[in-house]
Amino acid sequence: MLKKILRYLRNPVVLSAIICAILIYTGLVPVRRSNPFRSAILLEKISSISGQIATNPSRCGSGKFYSTRVRISSVRAKEGYVNFSSLASGELDVRIPSRIVESVYPGKLYSLNRNSVLIENGELVTLCGRWSEKLGSFYVDSVDYLGYEQTLLGRIRHFRAMCRLIFKRLLYSWSSAGGLILSLLSGSREYLEEGLGESFRNAGLSHILALSGMHLSFFSSLAGGLGKTLGGKRVSLFAQFFGILFFVWFAGLSPSLFRALLCSLISLLAKTVFCAKVKMIEVLCGAFLIHAILIPGDLFSAAFLLSYGALGGILLFADFINCAISPFIPPQFSSSLSASMGAQTATAPICAKMFGTLTPIGIVSTVFVSPLISIFLTLSLIFIILSLAIPFLSPLFGSIMGIIYSVIVWCVRIFASVPSIDLN
Repeated sequence: MLKKILRYLRNPVVLSAIICAILIYTGLVPVRRSNPFRSAILLEKISSISGQIATNPSRCGSGKFYSTRVRISSVRAKEGYVNFSSLASGELDVRIPSRIVESVYPGKLYSLNRNSVLIENGELVTLCGRWSEKLGSFYVDSVDYLGYEQTLLGRIRHFRAMCRLIFKRLLYSWSSAGGLILSLLSGSREYLEEGLGESFRNAGLSHILALSGMHLSFFSSLAGGLGKTLGGKRVSLFAQFFGILFFVWFAGLSPSLFRALLCSLISLLAKTVFCAKVKMIEVLCGAFLIHAILIPGDLFSAAFLLSYGALGGILLFADFINCAISPFIPPQFSSSLSASMGAQTATAPICAKMFGTLTPIGIVSTVFVSPLISIFLTLSLIFIILSLAIPFLSPLFGSIMGIIYSVIVWCVRIFASVPSIDLN
């Protein structure tokens, strides 16, 4: 294993990534937030902001608010009876009440509200509220919906937003199973069964709900297999490329999904242009360098650290662990178990530092639950397409998915019952 690490260190891409990581995470090179907010009016004086929503809304832990970012175009403030306005630039974190975001979602108490607004990436809004210095977010009281940009890109973004809304309405009819499918395919967790997210976390399976390489690999394999069947190997590569881009376009860019996207694109580029297969550790280090340049704001997020750490642990430790355990465990389990142990080994210090807990049961739970999730996702895509083509069969498909969902939840809750290690 030591020879393997020394061999990696002689690679310029790997060495560059290591040096870059040391400089960043020791604080020797300060990292500035990408697209910082700028305005002539002080943040604490601002009473409303106007601009474009820059990320998908994400439900906060309490369920009372959704978190998103807004790309600011102008701001307003009020002193006494006088209103001030100013042009502005950059992005701000905002917290929007659930009753506003969910006003267009099916099955929610607010869905009949006449003042419904669509809060999705690309939509134009004016948000009235106040800045909280303590939490570093702009808390919203009310929202005025301004439509979308009348450009080609603006129309594409609005089309995506409407597709995500229609997708939610279709899966809502599949009850709890639809809620899990929605979370796995679009990152939206509004319809997850109460407490299920916490059960996944306690079972060491948070990576399954977080959009990441597992989901992208699933779509890449599915699109590649379809392309190979229709037109051979070359068509398969193009199908993989467009399948990956479509999934990322629909789901939105989280730090872990952007890492997976970069790794996939680098690998496909090497196969297509250079007709060579590069080592995955080189791909990961190259993706890290590109990611750090394009979106430096992600560098200290938990999703970024855990995503790169988990894949790095698999690449560095999995083979060594597999050699050690393969004499005692059947081959069909040893490779999955060694990969899970490698990921847990690398991410354990990160989890200990950021969350103060360790969930070693995740080593075992991943081996059993991941295959079930793959089956669940495959059938869900088939049934979604069939439901759109033959709508009256949708309840039947929903019942089948409900049975598989019950099996997954049962397994997850068994693993979640194993106590985690509290380091506090």
